[in-house]
Amino acid sequence: MTASLLTARRPPCQAPRVQRQAVQSRAIRSVGYDPAARELEIEFHSGQVYLYEQVPQSVYDWLLRAPNKGIYVTRQITGRYPERALSRPPATGPDALEQALRESLARIES
Repeated sequence: MTASLLTARRPPCQAPRVQRQAVQSRAIRSVGYDPAARELEIEFHSGQVYLYEQVPQSVYDWLLRAPNKGIYVTRQITGRYPERALSRPPATGPDALEQALRESLARIES
């Protein structure tokens, strides 16, 4: 029970516009693609979610096969396709930890 007091919950992320699938990557948590809209959605382990527009299906297919997905995104996607952030990374640092602890204690006490 003590461990749960120190574990900050991941803040809810904006609902995915597409169905994302988890991937094995140190940088990327999940990816999804909408072939009709040609939109690629990438969720990073930091909590940030980005939407890339006008992405060909082949780029998504190669991303899924890439041995290092973070490098693939940096070299083949970022800066090549229109992008926008769908979420902000969760707060970090002493204030965020303190807030997470307070929220955890409030759940236990209620």
